[in-house]
Formats: sequence, C-alpha cells, structure tokens
Amino acid sequence: MRAVLQNHVAALKAAIPAQRSQSGHAAVCIVRQPVFDADEELVGHRLLAGTGEPSAPGGYLTAIPEGEDAELLLGEEFHAMAPRGLVFLSVSHEELLQRRALSLPQDRVVLCLQAGKSLDQDLLDAIDRHAMRGFRFAVVGADSAAVDRALIERAERVIVDVGTHPPDRLEGLVTFLRHRVGPRELVAVGVDSRTAFQTCRRLGFEMFEGQFFLRPTPGPSRTVAEVGLSGFGTMSDLVSTDDFEQLAAIITRDPALSMRLLRYANSAHVSLPRSVGSVHEALAWLGTVAVREFALISTLASVPEAPTEMLVTALTRARTCQQLGRRLPMTDPEESFTVGLFSVAEAVTNAPIDRVLGELPLREDIAAALVSGQGELGRLLAAVIAYEQGDFAPAMTLTGAPELTAETYRESMRWADSAVKAVG
Repeated sequence: MRAVLQNHVAALKAAIPAQRSQSGHAAVCIVRQPVFDADEELVGHRLLAGTGEPSAPGGYLTAIPEGEDAELLLGEEFHAMAPRGLVFLSVSHEELLQRRALSLPQDRVVLCLQAGKSLDQDLLDAIDRHAMRGFRFAVVGADSAAVDRALIERAERVIVDVGTHPPDRLEGLVTFLRHRVGPRELVAVGVDSRTAFQTCRRLGFEMFEGQFFLRPTPGPSRTVAEVGLSGFGTMSDLVSTDDFEQLAAIITRDPALSMRLLRYANSAHVSLPRSVGSVHEALAWLGTVAVREFALISTLASVPEAPTEMLVTALTRARTCQQLGRRLPMTDPEESFTVGLFSVAEAVTNAPIDRVLGELPLREDIAAALVSGQGELGRLLAAVIAYEQGDFAPAMTLTGAPELTAETYRESMRWADSAVKAVG
C-alpha cells in the first residue's frame, strides 16, 4: 500500500505547482511528529513547518509570518500543536539572532541547529542567551558535516536522520558519532520500520521519531475478532448500517461501548446543551453518522496494544480526509473519514490490510483505497499522509485551497486530541 500511496503523491506533485492563497501569501503548514523513548513511551513531538512550496525552507519559526501579530500566532499555534512533552524545533542561525524563539516556553523547547556552518561570536552569544533563558539545543547533521566544536559543547542531543543511511552502516555511524560528540543523547529520526527501530535501539539511540509506530510489530498476525477485548466484535455490524434502531441495538448490547458513548456525549468535546442519559438520547442529539463514527473510534481505542499516538494519528487522518473530502466532487465525507481511520489497521492487527478488510463489510471503493490506493479516496488518503509527514504540496494541489488545507489539518489535530480524551 505504501508504494501506491507514494505514486499518488508523485503524480499530484507533477500535476500542478503548489498554490498560494488569495491574499498572495503562502499558507503556513504545520504538522507534528511524535518522539518516543526506547520503551515507546511518548516524550514529545518534533514540529515540521513550511509553506507548501517545494523551494520553501522548513522550520517552525520560518513558517510563521512576520508582523505585529506574529508572536501571538506563534504562541497560540505552539500550544495547540504541542500541548505536552518536549518539542523539537528546527531553527536557523538568523532566527536565533532575531530572538524569535524567546517567546516560546523555554522548559519544553529543544532548538535544533543544523551543523556545517561556522559560528561567529554573535551567533555564539545568541545561543548562550537562549541557553540562559532555559532553552536546550540539539545538533542536526553531525553525521555528515564538519561540526563546530563550540556548537557540540552547547548541545545536549544529536539528531540523526537514519533513513538516509544504509542499515548495514548504522553501527559504524554510531561509533563515529560517539567519538565525535561524546556522551550526548542520540535522537533517531526517519525511523520508518519496526526493524529500523529495533536496530537503532540496540545501537544506543535514546529517542526515536518516524512512522515505525504505525507499522506492524513482528509476531503473529491476528484476526479482527482477536484484536480487541471489548470493541472489535461489533465492528462488522457498525460499518454496515446507519439505521437508528440498528445502531442503538448494536451499542446497547455492549455495556462498555454504551458507557463510553454516554461519557463521550456528555464531554466538553461534544458540548451538548444538556446531559444525556441513554443511548437512544445520545443518538437523537448526535445523529447516526456522528454516533457511528464515535463507535468506530471507540473500538480502535479499546485495543490494548494500540498506543495513544496511533489513535491520535488515525483520528487526525480521518478528520482531515473527511473535511477535505467535502471539497472534492467525487468523495463522500463519511467514507473519507472511514478510510483515514482504517489506514492504521495493519499496525493494529499485525496482518496485511487486504486480509483485515476481508473480515469487514466495507464498501468496495473504501477497500480499494486502503489496499491499493485506488480512486479518489486513495488519492485523498495519499495526500493527507504525505502532509502529516511534512510533504505539503500534494494536499494543496488536490484541494486548490492552501490556507483552508493548512487550517483543516491543524483543526483536525486539535479535534483528535480532544476526541481521544473524550473517548477515554
């Protein structure tokens, strides 16, 4: 499936160059990548940003526009995008000299500086000034460029893009880095497979960022019925009906699901004007579409082995696909939501996606999008996954509305964080 999605992304890039908003300014695109420790516990996020244009530089601060409201926007977006844990931000030397990072929460931010440039006294003073305020530093690219010793001495961590190195050379790379940078924490980014994660952990990396947590774990695969202890048994029924009474019957026969629905309906995430006390009342207030979406989310959340970040990613994809799908003439928003949610099914079950979907009565176009990236739903999913990895142009091209696409993704991430809390 990954190869097909990559082909879709390449086609979208080739079709139309990234578009600017009606105001003439490039849209500000911001995404986050979870960072884990060796036990796969979340320690924070890496923020990636850009303007959706292939030639535009990355970096969170670079993407925030200049102006009198820039500092307010910087703080608001930061807290919405990264509400907890450490936050890794790529910054340029110029941004440090401009002191733009100083308005951020110093106790959480790790400023990531690219190696390879010599440090003049003004820049050293800027680094020291930020360090005195409480910021921590990381060096990016110490594996491939001459690194100024003064920069190494000021850094607590070294970030390595392991995806750019052949697996059989990683051990030699780590030996080289340990000799060069000493006892500093090594952070591996671009860890996109379970094998790569296991290798990096064995070699002594302390933190890990990449798509590995969305990949199947080595070991026996499981059927849909075997995955969850309480939720997945109702999955086949949930995806095959939107009838009010049938949905009520499916939910009420599962006490845990019924309790979750009532807690969800009465949560701040939903904000109904009054409390509800029954499944039928929740259905009446929320509607069958919203309740079915909740039930699908709840079944995924009930899988013991599924990490929270996997659920957040699935919900962010689902919500983004749903909202962008409203702008595309050949896609249905509810089907778009389902495609995004089920895009992590392989990791949940440790089974090939075609086998998983064989156990669920999904519509043919949804299954085709997930298995082989076919159709408009396949193109939409490919663009959204590319966007979450910092490749912004395909989604911009697909919708033709840069600012709306950027805001939709940010809103979807906030919605996913809130939904996960509400589902419990």
